[in-house]
Amino acid sequence: MLLSNFFTGCGARLAPPYPSLKGGRTWCRAWPYAFFGVLFPIVLSAQQMDSLALQTVVIQATRAQLGSPVPHTNLSAAAIARTYQAQDIPFILSGVPSLVESSDGGTGVGYTGLRIRGSDPTRVNVTLNGVPLNDAESQGMYWVDLPDLAASAAEIQVQRGVGTSTNGAGSFGATVNIDLSRVEADPFATVTNTFGSFGTRKHSAYVGTGLLAGKVAFTGRISTIQSDGYIDRASVDLNSYHLTGTYIDQRQSLQAQLLSGHEITYQAWEGVPAQYIDDKNLRHINTAGGEKPGEPYADQVDDYTQRHLLLHYKRVFSEQLSLQLNGHYTQGFGFYEQYKADQYAPDYGLLTQVGDSLQIPTDLVRRRWLDNRFYGSTFALRWTPELRWSPTLLLGGALSRYEGQHFGEVIWSDYFVGEPKDYRYYDNQADKRDGNLFLKTELAFGRGLTGLIDLQVRRVKYDFNGFANDLRPVDQTVALLFFNPKAGLNWHFSPHCDAYAFFGVANREPNRDDYTQSTPASRPRAEHMNDLEVGLKTKRSRWNASANIYWMQYRDQLALDGRLNDVGASIRTNVADSYRAGLELEAAVQIVERLILTANAAFSRNKVTTFTEYRDNWDTGGQDAITYTHTDLAFSPNVIARAELGWTILQSNTQTLAVSLAGKYVGRQFLDLTSNANTQLPAYFFSDLRLNYDLTKVAGRQISLILAVNNLFDARYSSNGWTYRYTSAGYDGRPDDPYTRLEGVSTYNLTGFFPQAGRSWMGTVVLKF
Repeated sequence: MLLSNFFTGCGARLAPPYPSLKGGRTWCRAWPYAFFGVLFPIVLSAQQMDSLALQTVVIQATRAQLGSPVPHTNLSAAAIARTYQAQDIPFILSGVPSLVESSDGGTGVGYTGLRIRGSDPTRVNVTLNGVPLNDAESQGMYWVDLPDLAASAAEIQVQRGVGTSTNGAGSFGATVNIDLSRVEADPFATVTNTFGSFGTRKHSAYVGTGLLAGKVAFTGRISTIQSDGYIDRASVDLNSYHLTGTYIDQRQSLQAQLLSGHEITYQAWEGVPAQYIDDKNLRHINTAGGEKPGEPYADQVDDYTQRHLLLHYKRVFSEQLSLQLNGHYTQGFGFYEQYKADQYAPDYGLLTQVGDSLQIPTDLVRRRWLDNRFYGSTFALRWTPELRWSPTLLLGGALSRYEGQHFGEVIWSDYFVGEPKDYRYYDNQADKRDGNLFLKTELAFGRGLTGLIDLQVRRVKYDFNGFANDLRPVDQTVALLFFNPKAGLNWHFSPHCDAYAFFGVANREPNRDDYTQSTPASRPRAEHMNDLEVGLKTKRSRWNASANIYWMQYRDQLALDGRLNDVGASIRTNVADSYRAGLELEAAVQIVERLILTANAAFSRNKVTTFTEYRDNWDTGGQDAITYTHTDLAFSPNVIARAELGWTILQSNTQTLAVSLAGKYVGRQFLDLTSNANTQLPAYFFSDLRLNYDLTKVAGRQISLILAVNNLFDARYSSNGWTYRYTSAGYDGRPDDPYTRLEGVSTYNLTGFFPQAGRSWMGTVVLKF
């Protein structure tokens, strides 16, 4: 079973490299709790439903099917349960080819992120039951907002490359589809307790009624996760719940889901200073909150609540025709709080105690709030007419609207006077509307040849507070129209082998900061990518293997080049020509009956044809332009490889004991587009050891024990970072700033790293009734 499931088809300084700072993300007001009964239809009667049907009652219009020409990886609920303890989804997906996971706090709990084929989280499309989960404005993905989400997942599918048409922003590296549609036929209760290094602990309870009268089911999960973090003060306090109600009859189904998460995370966004990273006693230093004299500021935290209401209705009209309708509503509200030293009154529109002097600095505490509503609907009409080539036609689409408010408050100050408490020093609004329509056709030509045609039209309209060309603050509107065609062939040319080819086009709009911190004259263009995937896969009785070759050609990819735009903000510029090309290999072999080896490797070349860096010259106050050719794209290792050896030591009707040892290698990564060896993340290798012990007929239905030793050999490495470079013959910043390093003659870089924890342990007890 392990082998048969392994392949489902071969298919600036405060700104970190991925947008951990939530200034670009949307938030919203608290809203009344609402929950009511719920979802999905199936043609079969309740008496005929088996567990497989119940787990797949939601039509996933954005999901790649078995035999799809899109390279993808599926993780079932059982596979997730074998590895999941408290670390978030990017770490659960560690075995996906071309994926690099990272954690701000170093433990995999709290702020985490992933890159796939070098594409950052803003370019990885994430959906929850087909509903967009990425932030509508920044396009980033904040896993911390929905703690313990993996515990509710029936399946996670990762599509690499452009993938099939999806909802939300275009995929520029991968799509992650999370399915929460699981419906259990029988009543159940699960209690989970996890403890680990750095004060990590997770406690959760998950209960379900099973199908009542064969038609109605309810489930509920409540969870809490805490950790002190490997990085100093990088503590997390996460709480969440997930409620689901389902109704199923012979022709229709209805499901409602309410998810809520609240996180309080001490900021670790600045990274560890470059001067400390090689010192074992200093490599976990956290500079956040350090502007406060004496002890670091205790409340330098991110505090955010987010709730999602999902409604799904499915109607089966006949064996050939069915309709899926989905509604979603997301609200969130919160802030990040900062102690800031030496601030000036004009920057906040305030006066000081000594009058309106512009030269008297003050310390203050500010909160930057985000407040949003995101709502809309999706649909999928599936028709399988009895025609030549056995076509399956899927007409789908979505409409959504984001309404957000961004504002900042000064909640304490030494010298500012004459203003009320919680003075609001900025306030702006944004309104983004997104609509798409797609038509997918799957065809069976005969002799094992099948085809896919996928055509999508997407329109984005964004209203926001920006700047006119004369730098006056004015309301702005941007409207974009994209056409994203895709096509592929899959050839099952022997009982054991398939070959496939896929070509897709993706377009993606700039994010909020690109618009609000620019004028129409300096605004960047949308990004465009062509993606070609060609692969071969084989499946035998004792082994599976696949190979996938990809070419991702970009036009106008956005990247920081060091320049400031006409409103004085750091800008992302359009890089005219860049590409990613690679080979992804996967294999699994059953060495003996209870010993299985799985492995994957990705070899890639990720280049910018021409790039000009604009480097600040602190002596002249200007910038020096340096042009590079054929440099590497940032955060794009040329080699990523992982292998896992699993041994089932004991297996009987009452107990199963298994152990696995995994190792992962990530090649060196550059922190910008200059391929400068002075600002890179060195290659690293780490290993994880895991023990799984399942017992039945002891207490309840089953007891599952998981004991993991992460980073078994105590490797010292960093998986993320940021950098800024400047030139000065007259000033050496190293004594004043631990982020500063001398790079060459009169050239310095300020660099921060995000080191990951050394050897650590985590133990979990799962009791199922």
